[in-house]
Order: sequence, then structure tokens, then C-alpha cells
Amino acid sequence: MYTEENMRGRFPLRDILLKAIVVIIFLILIIFIITKVTTPNNNTTKSSSNYDKVFSENLKDMENAAYEYYTTDRLPKEIGDVNELTLRDMINSNLLEAFTDADGKACDVNNSFIRLTKNDDDYTLRVNLECAEKEDYSLTKVGEYEYCEHDICKKDSSKEEQETTEEDLETKEVEITDNNITTNTNQTTNIGSSGGIVSKTTPDTSSSTDTTPQVTTMYEYRKVTNPVLSNWSSWSSWQYNTDRISAVKCSASDANCLKEILLYSRREKIGTKDGRPVYGTVNYYSVRTRTLISSGSTDTKWSTYNDINLLNQGYTYTGNTR
Repeated sequence: MYTEENMRGRFPLRDILLKAIVVIIFLILIIFIITKVTTPNNNTTKSSSNYDKVFSENLKDMENAAYEYYTTDRLPKEIGDVNELTLRDMINSNLLEAFTDADGKACDVNNSFIRLTKNDDDYTLRVNLECAEKEDYSLTKVGEYEYCEHDICKKDSSKEEQETTEEDLETKEVEITDNNITTNTNQTTNIGSSGGIVSKTTPDTSSSTDTTPQVTTMYEYRKVTNPVLSNWSSWSSWQYNTDRISAVKCSASDANCLKEILLYSRREKIGTKDGRPVYGTVNYYSVRTRTLISSGSTDTKWSTYNDINLLNQGYTYTGNTR
């Protein structure tokens, strides 16, 4: 009768192979776990990168819309004054179209905003965007510079250096000088009849005058006065929209748009047939109005560079010269 020790003694190779297989399986499991933990998830990285890209584009769109919104009359006047506009107001004013993040979710229209703060010589523009997966903001120094396409823009040192160079060339006066008449005296010595020496002087006179004209550059200034509109009236009661009137939405400064129309539809009973109620869609509309108090205007003037009188009256450079 064989014992367990006798069995092991007869098959030592089998025990060695079983142990080797167990060790190999254990090593494979460890390598798999380490690889799974240390290898980055490419799909997650790609998705995160695309989300950041869309977020940055939306943040940039809000900044560009801010340059259109902050016209001269909307700029803060005193140091420390702030002018702020939410993303909801920007969309309602047609400064921006409604946008979403990379996942198709709408960003927070109340906590997302643009804010302009008055400093000593310039302004600080803050653009804040809050979406479902990310919230961030940008701070930019802006001002009223000649090279701006709008009333304000980013400070560009390279353009300022170029403007300064062109300005120096344009405003440099050409000095007209009159050269003094120069007389060269040629002395000729002759022997006179008396045997003495006679000196004869012959004057040589020439003159030269620089007639280069003086160059004066004129700069164009412009002052834009926005129209003044009354506050909106209250919305009228709902009326049947039997004439299929379309909705109307006015921008805040559109002097030609004095009436807004809001539409509303609902299912309700419109009659009976064979003793049974008949339901259908009924359309309604409501109206509110405002009045034009004074029309806007644009005034253009030409003057020399840095005309303090015009600048104090609210005129700004257009960038045109002659």
C-alpha cells in the first residue's frame, strides 16, 4: 500500500510543472493589473481635450462679443466703476447665439458673464464661463486705442510702436532755412603805373533757399450718440392669433423696433362632434410697445492729432487720416 509520500516520490516532475504553471499564471495576472492601472485611458484623454477646446472657443466668443457691446456710452466713467452683462442678456441682445459644451449641455447663463472695470488709464475685462464640467475665466487689459476695430480692444505694444513711428514721421515739421549770402573775395594784385602795388577786390555772391513745404496730417474724429428709448409697456392680455402673427424680438438699442410680440399655444376644446368634444391647438399672442424719445446721430470732424477739446466732448479716433 502506497502512502502520499511514495506517490510524490514517484511523480516529482508533475509537481514541478504544476508549481511552474501556477507561478506563470500569477505573473501574468500581476502584469495585466499593472498595465491596466498605469496605461492612460486614451478615450478619456481625447474626450477631455475636446471638452477643453470647445470651452476655450466659447470663452473666446464671449470676449469678442464684449468688444462689440462696450461702446463709448457703455464704458464705466469713474475709477472702480463696473459694467456687467450676463450670458443670458448677451443671448437676448443677439450679441451671441446660444451655445453648449462638448457634451451638448447648456452652460449656466446666469453665472456666466462679462465684466468691465475702470482703472486709471485703461480697463480690465473679465470673461467668466461656467459649464457642467468646467468653470474658468480670463482677465484682459483693454483700452481705447487708435488701432481698435471697436471702441475698445486689447493693448498691442507692437501696434503702438508702429503708430508712434508713423506719427513722428507725419507730424515732423520740415524746417525751411535761408542760407546766408556768402561773399568770397578774390584779391588780384597788379603793378600800378607809379610802380606801387594796387589791390583789386572782386566780390563773388551766391545764395541758396530750401523750399520744401511743411506737411500737416489731419485726423478723423467721430462721435456716436445712441437713440433714447422709453421703457417697455406691460404685456397686453392674450388674444387669439387668427391672423398668424409672427413673434418679434427687439434688441435694446434698435430704434426702428418699437413693438415686441410674444406667442403662446395650447391644446383646448374647440367644439363637439357626434356628442364628443373636439380638441385642437389654439394660438395666442401678446404685445408690448415702447416709444422713441430721441434719435441717435453720428458726427464726424477733422482735426490735428490729440485734439483735447474733441476728445473731452466724446469724440474718438476712426483711424482715418488725410
